[in-house]
Amino acid sequence: MYTKTTPEKQLTEAAIIEKILEGEVQLFEILMRRYNELLYRTIRSYLLTDVEDTMQDTYIKAFEKLYQFKNESKFSTWLIRIGINEALQRKRKSPKHTTISLQQDDNFLQIVDQNTMNPERHTIYKESSCFMEKAINTLPEKYKAVYMLREVEDMDISEISKCLKLTKTNVKVRLYRARFLLRNSILNLTDYSSIFEFGNSKCDHVVANVMDHIYRNYSNK
Repeated sequence: MYTKTTPEKQLTEAAIIEKILEGEVQLFEILMRRYNELLYRTIRSYLLTDVEDTMQDTYIKAFEKLYQFKNESKFSTWLIRIGINEALQRKRKSPKHTTISLQQDDNFLQIVDQNTMNPERHTIYKESSCFMEKAINTLPEKYKAVYMLREVEDMDISEISKCLKLTKTNVKVRLYRARFLLRNSILNLTDYSSIFEFGNSKCDHVVANVMDHIYRNYSNK
């Protein structure tokens, strides 16, 4: 039984939704905070800009239509469907959403708590995240959405199937294709000439050490 003093974390989705529909609209914030990252990553699979605006539109529509939610699926699945529809509508209205730019630097892979990192690890994390974001940006939309939900959000194949209205087999095929394309994209973004580069001070240091050893041990022989 829900009471005014029930801790937020103990509230089930069904209880929250029931109380919102009964007039306790402030509880909608709990749902938003639970699914902000999931919704952001989903919409970010379809749009490069206006993501936050689309999220707001999604939440507003979800709130307005909350009475239609029948608990036949997870609330997150229902919310994602609304978010995807909003994203697609925005894309149809604006041509600026039709292309992917490798110069985009939106941080949607916020997985690690960066506050716990030392400066060096923070820099490495940021650089690797940006690199992966650029690579994921090159994926076609239908593959990107599946990849984001599975690899970034760690959703089950069956749940992704419901969210995107695809068969489980189709989800698996798209995921396989996304991984294949992403691997090629990462290779294409890499400058092969700089891989395992060994020059400048590193080279000088090794040369100096070897030559010093030679001079000391073999110069008089």
